[in-house]
Amino acid sequence: MLIRTFFAILTFASAWAQAGEWHLISTSSDLAKKTYWYVDPASIVIQSNLVQARLRTVWSTLQYGPSDIGYQSTTYLNYVDCKNRSIAFTGNTYFQDVASSSEPVHQEDERPLGELRFMPVRPGSSGEVRVNYLCRSSSGSSNSLT
Repeated sequence: MLIRTFFAILTFASAWAQAGEWHLISTSSDLAKKTYWYVDPASIVIQSNLVQARLRTVWSTLQYGPSDIGYQSTTYLNYVDCKNRSIAFTGNTYFQDVASSSEPVHQEDERPLGELRFMPVRPGSSGEVRVNYLCRSSSGSSNSLT
């Protein structure tokens, strides 16, 4: 178990070094399956109460999604409604590696903002951490959709 944990930490450290534009914003507390959420700060854009950003999720264990294909990371476009404390995402791209640098194993089209379904975040959830981070970031950003 200790060797597996060490290997997982080494793998994530390597992925972090390869993807310098991603900043870790949250980590799950589940020791059996660690989940890491990253944001690309350069992708943060603000429009009124909405914040748009490119995010990345990485898992310590292989996940299975569309077509039962194994993946270990995904990137996606995330929208946050700061006023209503809700979140939506689109354009998931799934990768077998933790660095999200391999050829995608599955890709979903990005849907227009008007077609997205915003979901309220639960207090204490990883979604709330993302909403808090992105809404705080919007107050200091000069990027704007308008």
